[in-house]
Amino acid sequence: MKRAKVTVIGAGPAGCVAALTLHKLGHEVEVYEKGHFPRYRIGESFLPGTLSILNRLGLQEKIDAAGFVKKPSATFLWGQDQAPWTFSFSTPKTASWVFDHAIQVKREEFDALLLDEVRERGIPVFEGTAVTEVDVSARDHVSLVVRQGDVSRAVESDFVIDAGGAGSPLARQLKVRRYDEFYKNFAVWSYFRCEEPFEGDLKGTTFSITFEDGWVWMIPLKGDIYSVGLVVDRSKASEVKELGPERFYRENLAKAVRATAILGDAEMIDEVRIVHDWSYDSEWFSAGPYFLCGDAACFTDPLFSQGVHLATQSAVSAASAIDRIARHEDERDAVHAWYNRSYRETYEQYHEFLASFYTFASFTEPESEFWLRRRISESDDARLTRRRWFDRLVQDDPENPSASVADFRDRASTMIAIGRHQRKELSDEFSEKELTFARVRWISDLTKQLNRITRLKWTGHEVRLDPYYKVEPLSFRLERKHVLANEDGLDMIKFPVEEEHREIFQAISKEAVGYKTLIKQLNDAGLQEVGSQIVIRLMEAGLLSGYDKHDRRVHIQDRLRFDGVGVEYEV
Repeated sequence: MKRAKVTVIGAGPAGCVAALTLHKLGHEVEVYEKGHFPRYRIGESFLPGTLSILNRLGLQEKIDAAGFVKKPSATFLWGQDQAPWTFSFSTPKTASWVFDHAIQVKREEFDALLLDEVRERGIPVFEGTAVTEVDVSARDHVSLVVRQGDVSRAVESDFVIDAGGAGSPLARQLKVRRYDEFYKNFAVWSYFRCEEPFEGDLKGTTFSITFEDGWVWMIPLKGDIYSVGLVVDRSKASEVKELGPERFYRENLAKAVRATAILGDAEMIDEVRIVHDWSYDSEWFSAGPYFLCGDAACFTDPLFSQGVHLATQSAVSAASAIDRIARHEDERDAVHAWYNRSYRETYEQYHEFLASFYTFASFTEPESEFWLRRRISESDDARLTRRRWFDRLVQDDPENPSASVADFRDRASTMIAIGRHQRKELSDEFSEKELTFARVRWISDLTKQLNRITRLKWTGHEVRLDPYYKVEPLSFRLERKHVLANEDGLDMIKFPVEEEHREIFQAISKEAVGYKTLIKQLNDAGLQEVGSQIVIRLMEAGLLSGYDKHDRRVHIQDRLRFDGVGVEYEV
């Protein structure tokens, strides 16, 4: 195997995880960081999938020793006069690296922990060293200029990973960044000394709380500190300029009475900060010898705490892609196609998920500028023309009610119903167990709908096995797999399959097969744990449709999904 030399720009979570993964895979890595650690960063709330990646990279002992706040869930006071609801991370521990919780961290401490681990494993790190030029014009190597103080020097490598955050040198040089017209928000935040108000199953949870002009995040950190931020519309920028950041922050936080009730008489202990650059993606995320990761590539919105997970997941994927290209140079273009597609689909999953929750709240909150602009109510919303999920949503399919704006809003309300508290107000009496009945009922209703299917129909004439890639969960190697597809380009990439599974679905086009029969066949073919998930995903992808005994189409509501929770991590 060729041992690649890789330059990593940036030493945040994306840069450190990329370096650690490449080192694990046997490659030569150098990390260049323009700042000095420890340094301040926003983004303190994580998802379980991030812990999973760090666990498999061998950092569990250090993370445990750091004593970060355990995050069991995310709790929402979402929509005026709505009961609280909790998105619990509780999940079966199907492997040692599957987590039922995340953590809340002070980023200066957490990021320094990661960077120390990079150094301890012998990876060269150059702090206070800015990358000033990047030449990626060649297909198979990279030329960089780095500057430390007044001294500049050239650096050559086989690949470069730009994990340089929102100020990414390569993304800006390539001019691939595209700002999002739907999430035109900005954030204003500070920190409070506030004793943890809950001792039960809400202890350590993140709160997201709507009010007339936006929403508030509340994140408990070590030392009885709360990170408290306002997310408001970009049109409020003039008001910030007029009042000044602190007065604007205090006056608008006071409007969020459900948030201030949790804070009580807590004391603000830090300055007020603002971030303006918000939701964006890139026209492409990788090509030739370079990969964009984390905030260098894209950012959506902080509502579901996905920022660091996108960073670490993309870092593992980029490192695995480089390893695959180093071992199979002839697959370079195919690997880039995989990285670009998998990254974009992960980003769009979050984008869709968040848009549904914003739309839901917009019908409960007063019709302020913020909430009216966060509402999707038309099929010709020009702000969403680049979004493939929106194209699917508004497709002209009278037989499929999931392709409607009304159903889109209902997806959020379905998830909210599963996590809704039994009490109207936040209470220490809340127990995660009280969500069990709603979960069981939802699964039961879904199963009844699926069991109604007496005939399944495959879309198209061919059931094909198309090549795809998957990151092996323990080795982090990128391996070739196959996924189900048809001749028109539709495919389902979540679960890889084999030829015997393809033959099962091919038989559907020749004889009437119902859901129960299909599940038995998949179980017999070794897919006992994921058979029903495969069928549901195929229906969501448009490859399967189901009909009842009266030959009426059975509609299964598309689920809102995103990576980093549950047992099916993408990486």
